[in-house]
Amino acid sequence: MKIYQKSPADFSKLFFPVNIRNLSIKNRIALAPMDVGMINPDGSLTERVVDYYEERARGGAGLIITQFASVVDDQRMDSPGIFSGRQVCGLNYLAETVQEYGARIFLQIAHHGGRAVKSITGLQPVAPSAVSTPLYEDTPRELSQQEIEELVEKFTQAAKRAKIAGFDGVEIHGAHTYLIGQFISPHTNRREDEYGRDFEGRMRFPAEIVREIKKECGRVFPVGFKFSAYEHLKGGVELELAKKIAQHMEKIGVDYLHVASTTYELDGYRYSDVSPLYAPPGEVIGLAARIKSEVSVPVIAGGGVVDPFYAEQVLEERKVDLIALGRALLADPYWPLKVEEGRIEEIIPCVRCNRCHKRLFSGQEVRCTVNPSLGKERKYYISKADRAKKVMVIGGGPAGLEAALTLDKRGHKVTLHEKNKRLGGNMIPSSVPFFKKDVKRLLDYYLGKIEKSGVELRLEKEADVSTIVEENPEVVVLATGSEHVIPWIPGLKREALYTAVEVLDNQGKPELGERVIVLGAGLVGCEIAWHLSLQGKKVKLFDELSLSEILQDEHSTNRFYLLHSLKEQGISILESRKILKVEDKQTIFKKNDGSEESYPFDSLIISVGFESRDTLLQQLRESEFKGKVYKIGDCLEPKDFYHAIQEGAKVGREIC
Repeated sequence: MKIYQKSPADFSKLFFPVNIRNLSIKNRIALAPMDVGMINPDGSLTERVVDYYEERARGGAGLIITQFASVVDDQRMDSPGIFSGRQVCGLNYLAETVQEYGARIFLQIAHHGGRAVKSITGLQPVAPSAVSTPLYEDTPRELSQQEIEELVEKFTQAAKRAKIAGFDGVEIHGAHTYLIGQFISPHTNRREDEYGRDFEGRMRFPAEIVREIKKECGRVFPVGFKFSAYEHLKGGVELELAKKIAQHMEKIGVDYLHVASTTYELDGYRYSDVSPLYAPPGEVIGLAARIKSEVSVPVIAGGGVVDPFYAEQVLEERKVDLIALGRALLADPYWPLKVEEGRIEEIIPCVRCNRCHKRLFSGQEVRCTVNPSLGKERKYYISKADRAKKVMVIGGGPAGLEAALTLDKRGHKVTLHEKNKRLGGNMIPSSVPFFKKDVKRLLDYYLGKIEKSGVELRLEKEADVSTIVEENPEVVVLATGSEHVIPWIPGLKREALYTAVEVLDNQGKPELGERVIVLGAGLVGCEIAWHLSLQGKKVKLFDELSLSEILQDEHSTNRFYLLHSLKEQGISILESRKILKVEDKQTIFKKNDGSEESYPFDSLIISVGFESRDTLLQQLRESEFKGKVYKIGDCLEPKDFYHAIQEGAKVGREIC
């Protein structure tokens, strides 16, 4: 099944210009404002940040909205700064670099408020009210009226600096319950003065900021406003209040509205602000459509849009006026150009794994599972090799595919050996569940690239030492993958035992019984339990870990969504249980308290981890083969697609 089937003529809405105030934007594609973690400690921009934005402008985005720039220094976390005139010069370089490609650029300005963290800033955070909330790591100090008035001035001067630096406009960040959002939300604003008490009071702070910016920068200088139309908080913003917020800010004078949500790290299951691959696209778009019906200024929204056909449909149905692409443009900065030129099959598809977001919230720089060049745009220019070498890549999973394609692009003579009749490795079973369509797009992308490349394929023939010695390549890249760990379980017969890969690999089609036990509640175990439950199986999921420990390495939104989905399907995770044995279609488990319990089953699925398939390396070391050998992907260490693709790209660049 092909994911992309339409022609470029279908994208007339995406590439139709739009005006914000008097400013013309060449298309309806905006780079969503996202932290990338490459800022100097003093808040100034690094060359790599400019490279990052330049690549997205070169790739065809009509509007670039920068990441959060702080209007203060004392409560600033790791964001860029716009609190001093000294920052204007560097910001001017960024603005002019982006504008060279015909893109417009807006600087997003903000204050962390109560979401600042004392362990980073060294100060107690400030907020409208000194309240305890899941949003705050530290209980903040309540701002005085004088401090609020001073902050209005700081926002105003920040916007003035942005205008001097040459930005086409500013976006005031009132979303994700940062300081402005904290004033707006009844959950965080408990004040009883004119900056609280009622709706008008809660809106006073953002209203004063907009009015003062317009007064200082002129009525025609575009000012946008980003806000959360839904907060996963008790007493937080929901749709009806969001409509009032939108109408109020339009009346105050904002030139567009950017609709978002606040769910991250809040067990948010609806309207995810960083929607996982399990979620349907467009949940925030749906909120934005309801907002758009209440206002006349342009509305921007995104929230996990990766498919150009869906983006075009959203615009055609007039749900929004511009599409904010975030992770899609991390994965492929040339998404807009490829769509406009009809090269949709060449788009590197975002799989919404949230690796990028997880890294940032761990204090690391942004990286992407499918785009190894992200954050290294200048360094990852792929040049031709000094001399074309004969290279044998063994294994057609993501690591082997990425290595083969990179080596081919550099001019090497590459043969790719895969013992199965299909390329893809673990992407094949991973793409089977309906909620893993994004992985299917990635698989199709790789298959399409291989088909158009100069890589010579050798399928359905396992490469062994004799094959390697006979072909005598100069370099061998081992990407032989991994296999399921199968623990010994007394009494279990092989005909009732399956691995997760065997079940999901739709070529095998094993006949499972009605009652299924899945052993191992890691990512694969949870996904296969959900998948089988949707097929009508009665599934029980077991793990030796406690529920609080299960999936702790996953992005929190991914974890929340997956656990909620299991709960909706009636699948409970039977935690802290170790399987002892099998007796007459009964599994016997031991609980932490030492007691035993039994559960009937027809089929048992093992999903307790993987181990490297690396015997070929040792055999090569003992053979007469004298060439160089690299080891990448799961055969190096079983991890995930991110590490496999990164390692494939790295070895492809290293072989000169």
